[in-house]
Amino acid sequence: MIRRWQHNMRLSILFSLVVLAIFIVTSLIIVIIALTAMHFGLVDKLGLRRSFPIIVALIPASAVVGTLVTLIFGRIPLRPFRELIDAINHLAAGDFSARLTLGHMREFRELRDSFNRMAGELNGIELLRGDFVNNFSHEFKTPIVSIKGFAEILKNDDLPKEERDEYLDIIIRESARLATMATNVLNLSRVENQSIVADKKTYNLSEQIRRCILLLQSGWEQKNLQMDIDLEEVEINANEELLNQVWVNLLDNAIKFSSDGGKIVMELFRKGSTTEMVIRDYGLGVNEKDLEHIFDKFYQADASRAIPGNGLGLTLAQKIVQLHSGNITCTSKSGHWTEFTVNLPLG
Repeated sequence: MIRRWQHNMRLSILFSLVVLAIFIVTSLIIVIIALTAMHFGLVDKLGLRRSFPIIVALIPASAVVGTLVTLIFGRIPLRPFRELIDAINHLAAGDFSARLTLGHMREFRELRDSFNRMAGELNGIELLRGDFVNNFSHEFKTPIVSIKGFAEILKNDDLPKEERDEYLDIIIRESARLATMATNVLNLSRVENQSIVADKKTYNLSEQIRRCILLLQSGWEQKNLQMDIDLEEVEINANEELLNQVWVNLLDNAIKFSSDGGKIVMELFRKGSTTEMVIRDYGLGVNEKDLEHIFDKFYQADASRAIPGNGLGLTLAQKIVQLHSGNITCTSKSGHWTEFTVNLPLG
């Protein structure tokens, strides 16, 4: 509190000194004009000989009095700046609830609105960061605890072979889940730190998507899914490795959330200077509330929590598409279908 008072006093004194300097400069100009007038006899001609010394004496007196008045009342015009400095210090200390209440002048209102909007965005980012850390810790801890628990059970020599194999399968699945999560986190971190796409080349996009379908063949065959595929031959200039992650994540998602014996529709076609890829599954669907957060890190809809996943695949896909100056959207009807649409420039 004392430091703040000292800081405010320094501002007031600085402001008063500036005013004093202006008074001194003005007084010097007036004295020079007065001496010039006396030199050319203008004072006698105007009949100011008697009052002239009084006028000259009042100049420094006015400067001193004006400076003292400014020192006393100078805090008033400096109040908006003190409020701004205090708010900035609160932000620097991590208090993102700080807000300005400046008003009256249009410039101050614009400053207030811009500052409050910035503070609000920073507060939102801080909340997201906290959620990310909490979710990340939970998602990593769950498979580790599971692996540890089943590994301890496996130390029992009397365990039947069937149970032993079952527990080993669980350990293998959870280990794979951890490995996938770590890979996605690393890939997401790498993509988020990129501002431009490197290693772009022209290649056959439809052929790449066909390879991704074959890569995940065991998954859609295991669920006896019908694959309705219509891919126009499209050449695109992009980073092949990054886009491969987009198609694998989207198709893997569609397979996981499709009903057994259901269908997945995949369409690729040109739209002027862009290409559009549509992947639709007929499964759980996504409700309107969850749809708003579908691309958030670690977010999993209530209906999908029983299905293995880490909530990073769609976030990674969105970042890669945006990095290629494209966009990705999701539409859905809860309990019926979900459709992802990816638009990318060809060049």
